[in-house]
Parts: sequence; C-alpha cells; structure tokens
Amino acid sequence: MRVLNTLIAAAAVVAFAAPSPARADENDKLTYLTFSGPVQLPGVTLPAGRYRFQLADTQESRRVIKVQSEDGKKQLAMLLTIPNQLRDSPKDALVLFTETAKGQPNAVKSWNYPGERIGYEFIYPKDQAMIIAHRTHQPVLAKDGEEVHHIDEHGNTVNEKGEAAN
Repeated sequence: MRVLNTLIAAAAVVAFAAPSPARADENDKLTYLTFSGPVQLPGVTLPAGRYRFQLADTQESRRVIKVQSEDGKKQLAMLLTIPNQLRDSPKDALVLFTETAKGQPNAVKSWNYPGERIGYEFIYPKDQAMIIAHRTHQPVLAKDGEEVHHIDEHGNTVNEKGEAAN
C-alpha cells in the first residue's frame, strides 16, 4: 500500500506540478510551480495556475514558506514546515502530494528545491489535517496548539506509518 501511495504521489508530481527552471536567488529558493488542478495547502486551496514558492525570511527562519501569485503581487499563504529528507536529491523542484479522495483537491505534503535532499514538509492545522487523514486513511502532519505531530483521522498522534505514537 505504501508503494502504491508513493507511486500515486510521484504520478501526481508529474501531472500537477511542472516547475520552471527560473530562479531569482538561491538563498530564498524561489521556485515557480504550475498546478493543472486545484491543490490544498495548510489553510488554503489554490486553483489551477502558476505560483511562486520561496523562503519568507532567509536570515531568521529557514522553515517558513511564502506562496504568492505568479507575478508576486498577491500573497496567498505563509506556511510553517519541518525538514523532510529524501533519499536522493531531485534534479528539478519536487512536490509530493498526499493522496485524496476522488473529486477532492490533492493535498501538498512537501516541496523540495532542486538539488536539495532536505525539503519542506507542510504543517496543516489540526482540523484540516483530520479531514485529509479521514479521506486518505494516512497520517498528516498537524499543529495542535504548540505541538506538531502526525495525526490520524481521529486526531490521535501517530508516527508516519500510522502506528500509535509512544
């Protein structure tokens, strides 16, 4: 099942995200992502389109991602993340999705800048994470008060494999 979910996530990357090679500055990780359908991010659903993803503050916080319209004139989200490590460095920008039910926008799990194994896993509000977990039967990274952990569809703390946390 995990292999199937990974394949679905990889297929979703190919189908939904087509990163552009254009980057302004390696420090802020500016990347343009184009989505062919709507996608969920913590607290917001983006319609199909092209968006700017970049670090919000390159000096103080390396874990807050700013999402803007393609022209950078409209800020759409400021998103908290935790490090997410891949086995291999992606050649191009990589977006991983959490599989969702048919007819629901795919939920973005993480984003990796080209050439970097350490990426950015998005932290969802607990209510939104529970809805996604309920639809997918997979744990989702959530923030509940000051705590950040993976939760299942019932709001229980679990590990990334969905097993009860100790």
